[in-house]
Amino acid sequence: MDTPKKLHKYAYDNYTIVTNFDTFDQAQSFAKEHHGELIEVGFTDGSDSPMPNTDGHLIADKRTFRVGLAPEYQVLYSDDPKFQEMAEIILEAQKEKENDVAPEDWIGDQNIAPGDRIIVVRDGEVNTVTTRERIKYLMQGNVYELAAKIPGSETE
Repeated sequence: MDTPKKLHKYAYDNYTIVTNFDTFDQAQSFAKEHHGELIEVGFTDGSDSPMPNTDGHLIADKRTFRVGLAPEYQVLYSDDPKFQEMAEIILEAQKEKENDVAPEDWIGDQNIAPGDRIIVVRDGEVNTVTTRERIKYLMQGNVYELAAKIPGSETE
């Protein structure tokens, strides 16, 4: 398996943590290929470094990430049926506002994995359309990610 350039690597003394997988199967294959194991990590309390954390229940749910925000926010992931409904409403509103026939670029960024898109709703209204990376820095949220823990401090 080629190592996708978008994977994030965090080297520790005796192992490397690799995150940002597109799919559960991709993470599983990567861990197996590199003689590692699947683990769950969290970027919590504003930390830039992943620490073991099972609060996201990712392995059990076969998900690559979850977001933890304050209770007043509802997070819609791209595989949530309500996500598509909200995305269509957002696109229609954006088309009217910009008088544009194709404003999909801001929700369909080529550099964002299809499963990485998130709509954050507060009080029934769209608060933001974002990604897991932006949640950490813009909303002081917690991000829980599926990771491959690989022996040694380097991967390919």
